[in-house]
Amino acid sequence: MTCKTHPDAPHGFVRGASHSEDRYVCECEFWEEPKMNERIQQLAREAGFYANPDVEKFEKFAELIVRECAEQIIAKGTDWVDFAPSQTGVRPEYWDMAQQIKKHFGVEE
Repeated sequence: MTCKTHPDAPHGFVRGASHSEDRYVCECEFWEEPKMNERIQQLAREAGFYANPDVEKFEKFAELIVRECAEQIIAKGTDWVDFAPSQTGVRPEYWDMAQQIKKHFGVEE
């Protein structure tokens, strides 16, 4: 088993697992990379954010930006309520665009 190369992966000897497996077991074998949408991960790498070990804060920051963008689209859709509004008071196409953006970046409701 080769060690994980993600900069946040922990590395160290896991004594119990190493004895039972009869081989060196590294901590990284039990570590999982934080769940973040692939597009956000790609953008983070392009921006150099993986040099920062606090990926969870970055993920929350990215989620807040995506939510804010979606809310701006919804707000724009309410400017036109007198023209075919939906039950939510937002034109359906604006609502759909906001939901598509959140889905694209893996932001849950």
